Amino acid sequence: MKRRTLFITLSILLVCTHLFGQVNRERQLYEKGIENNPVNHPKEETVVDSLVSPNSLSHSNRVISNISTPTFTLYPASASNNKHIGVVIYPGGGLVNNWLDKEGTDLAIWLSAKGINCMVVKYRTNRKDEKGNFIIPFNDYKGAVYLDARASILKMKELSDSLSIDKDKIGIMGFSAGGWLSERTIFRALDAEGTIDWKPAFVGLIYHGDKLKAFKDIKNKQELPPFFMAVARDDKKLPMEDVIPFLSAIVVEVDKSELHIYSKGNHGFGLAYENGHSVELWKNSFFNWLLDIYNK
Repeated sequence: MKRRTLFITLSILLVCTHLFGQVNRERQLYEKGIENNPVNHPKEETVVDSLVSPNSLSHSNRVISNISTPTFTLYPASASNNKHIGVVIYPGGGLVNNWLDKEGTDLAIWLSAKGINCMVVKYRTNRKDEKGNFIIPFNDYKGAVYLDARASILKMKELSDSLSIDKDKIGIMGFSAGGWLSERTIFRALDAEGTIDWKPAFVGLIYHGDKLKAFKDIKNKQELPPFFMAVARDDKKLPMEDVIPFLSAIVVEVDKSELHIYSKGNHGFGLAYENGHSVELWKNSFFNWLLDIYNK
């Protein structure tokens, strides 16, 4: 009897491990490839293992460059705790790198344990020359990475039934350059003609936001989804005098939006394991904000 019980237990563990591996498997965003891809690199995709925080949930800190084939990885909520909400996450890295774990995987692991289904996107990256200029013409690159964002939202919607996500509760979040991509995706969704099926239901901007003029130029602000925004007052890359006018304007004019300004954290705090006591709570605020806007 004990042997039979042990066999059943091991079988269940093996099945669960197999399924978990399938779910967290990195997959190509475009199953049929990309025709005439404008983002090509002379070198193969490069992965650098950066310093890992002892508190990192993924126990990894990969910084990836020379990305020409975008991918995604899923982190689903458990069936017993599923809030039926989906978040597509775009890590930062100045559009030349992708800090996949610090600004993607770690958050996805934490949120999925709370019942939020997540997708982490490894979008295409550019390169810079010795003068700091983008090598791939920015208009070409911009069009490509916009398509990556759009494709990832549509992919999450395609998978919504299998993940038990409400299609109208799929939003996006970006860190730094990923925040730029999130912001631009929202603005482009408003500019699109006709009915579109890739408009995000909400957006999170983490240490990003200084496009006040672009926001003021939006005529149909009532169609903007709610924003969650988090920045640190000591951010050396985003001076407060540049970001506060933009972020505060969103809070004033976009319903259900929320802004958090932390006294310390600097730029690139990720899940803020060692950046301060209050800034470490931003992820909790984001999670609870999601529950609030959907009356969970």
